[in-house]
Amino acid sequence: MIKEFRCQHGTHQVPRLRWSEAAAAVAIETGERLDAAGLQFGPEDIRFTIHRPSLASAMIVSEGIMTSRARARAGSDQAPVLAPLVVLVSSALLVLAQLYLAIPVAPVIGRMFASGRGAAAAASGTTYALAYGVGFLIFGPLSDRYGRKPILVPGMALLALVTAGLATASTLQVVGVLRVVQGLVAASFSAAALAYVGEALPPRWRSTGIGAMSTAFLSAGILGQVYAQAVVDALGWRWVFGLAAPALMMAAIAIAVILLEPPHTGEPVSLAQKYRALRSLAFRRELLLPNLASFPVLLSFVAMYAALGPLLETEFGLLHRGVLLVRLAGLPAMLLAPLAGWAVGHYGPTRVAATGFLIAGAGLCAEALSAAALWALVISSVIFVLGVATIVPAVIGLAGARGGSSRAGALGLNGLAVFAGASCGPLVAQLPIGFTSLLLILALLLIVASGLVVISSRRTAEITV
Repeated sequence: MIKEFRCQHGTHQVPRLRWSEAAAAVAIETGERLDAAGLQFGPEDIRFTIHRPSLASAMIVSEGIMTSRARARAGSDQAPVLAPLVVLVSSALLVLAQLYLAIPVAPVIGRMFASGRGAAAAASGTTYALAYGVGFLIFGPLSDRYGRKPILVPGMALLALVTAGLATASTLQVVGVLRVVQGLVAASFSAAALAYVGEALPPRWRSTGIGAMSTAFLSAGILGQVYAQAVVDALGWRWVFGLAAPALMMAAIAIAVILLEPPHTGEPVSLAQKYRALRSLAFRRELLLPNLASFPVLLSFVAMYAALGPLLETEFGLLHRGVLLVRLAGLPAMLLAPLAGWAVGHYGPTRVAATGFLIAGAGLCAEALSAAALWALVISSVIFVLGVATIVPAVIGLAGARGGSSRAGALGLNGLAVFAGASCGPLVAQLPIGFTSLLLILALLLIVASGLVVISSRRTAEITV
């Protein structure tokens, strides 16, 4: 049987059972060499072993075509890093920005539809965040059962369609319903993407990858507001969603083309078993305590920034652009989240998370006591954001590691806790207790959360289903 294969120097036809000898002959002609002897590849490739590396080219035969190196597999030491991270970080910015853009957009929508400004702003942010948190519980087990890309790609495509629908909404009720659907569908990305980073990147890059994703999640809190305000001022609120929709669709295409699906481990189980495993995970001490600790993280982040804006306007006379500049001051601290991911790999997620909670709590205390000086207020807010940027990748790494074979399910439970807190942030900021008292209470919650992480068990919550 004649078999055809190609290399960079030409096309060759040889007997099927003697292709390795032909490859050796090509190597003699071209000077190509094999990097290591005794190579053997997966079942989808033609298996071969070459014992004379000086005479054979470093090629693999698959479907009759020879390539110059082994195909990288997701999760291996040779798995791609840069391209998947660029796609996932960009997608995370787009998805999470949909939560925070409600802060500048909701008052405009409220005025257009003759609704109360405060009620519209609180409802728009709260419904999205709450649906987003619930969506983690739905899509986490789905991702564990059917894989990461089968959830990521259609989820992002559907999110693009729902976002386009928001651009054409005709009533406040339609906006509210679509925001709930948008938040629910958006959770399909985060639940699967975080699990993907923990499985598909090379092991030495996973902590850094989680840190990069955390940077995107946090940066979206500021960049989403800046983007929305700029578009509202220039084009109107409908274009905030109208421009985001095609960007989300392009992200879906990039995910489909660039990401490699990580291999499935363990025996196939039913979806019902995955949800039963989720229920078991929810009450495991080593996950329950960190999840309780995660509740005040974004609650304090959203509540602090929601309360900070009116304070800057009334006490310091800053206009809206000045308020945005103060918020942007925290962006460099958010960009340090990959370093927190590196620290997780060296010192462990429990220690890093507990430290992050203490830093964030100290930042809020300092902020509460420096409300009369703008420079001190800004510096204190940066310290708080640095603490949050330390917490997020550490808690994600902790939940993923302790979730075992139900990694996405464990991350889903943690996501529910985090975004349930975020959904309460706009409402907590409106409590009539004053800026200083609000921040001191939030700081106390973060300090308690640090203790919960410390006393949580270090055992891995491996659920066998």
